[in-house]
Amino acid sequence: MGPDRRQQAAPEQAHAEMELELVREVVLARRRLDNVVLAALTLGAELLEHDSECATAMRAAQILEQHAVDESDVTRDPRAALRQDMIRDRDRARRLGLSRAAGHLDSEADQRRRKRTALLCEVRADLLEVVRTCRRLRYDQVAFVDGIAQGLCAATDKLVLGADMETYRAWQRGMVLKLIEEPARGGAPPRVMATVDAGPGRDPLTVEWDSPERRLALVARMARAGISPVIICDRLLADLSVSSPLRFSMR
Repeated sequence: MGPDRRQQAAPEQAHAEMELELVREVVLARRRLDNVVLAALTLGAELLEHDSECATAMRAAQILEQHAVDESDVTRDPRAALRQDMIRDRDRARRLGLSRAAGHLDSEADQRRRKRTALLCEVRADLLEVVRTCRRLRYDQVAFVDGIAQGLCAATDKLVLGADMETYRAWQRGMVLKLIEEPARGGAPPRVMATVDAGPGRDPLTVEWDSPERRLALVARMARAGISPVIICDRLLADLSVSSPLRFSMR
């Protein structure tokens, strides 16, 4: 290779190395962020089990160590690592129902369903925060129960905002005639539909199991039975942690 050709190859090689370094840094940044989020979610799910800041800090350190990024494969072949991450992200989006075919517009029902799911996630997060706060009052039984009752009222107020009253009245009867599972498009988990007794002289009503209306009816029935707000809150939290009687949800 002559001097001119070597001089021309040098900038191209430098550019290729810079591009490879950029890919490596992007992949590492994405993986670190992803793992930090996973670590935070794992710790968040365990917080109620820790009674002290020291125990929480020790567990946080263990979780972060478990989610440390292995840089060896990224350093060895950054482009292959990036392709692997992109495939994983697409698979994850498809499982969560976030991927959409090109040109496909969500129906009004799809948009409403996503809003209701977001509402249920928000209510569950609110109740977990109420329980976490009230745990500090566990030695004062009256204050503890009052705090849980107030948080439960605020949570049910949010559920009312996303509820259809006709469906709610059907759920109040508490008579489930049939459960079926309906496939969802876009790789989303199937939906469970319940056929409920809508009352004398009316046809049975088919409604979605994972709904604010069913949760409101559950709270109303337990309240009418004189059950403690603490037990109602515990039951509602357990119910919000599953999307149906057939499968676990993201919540």
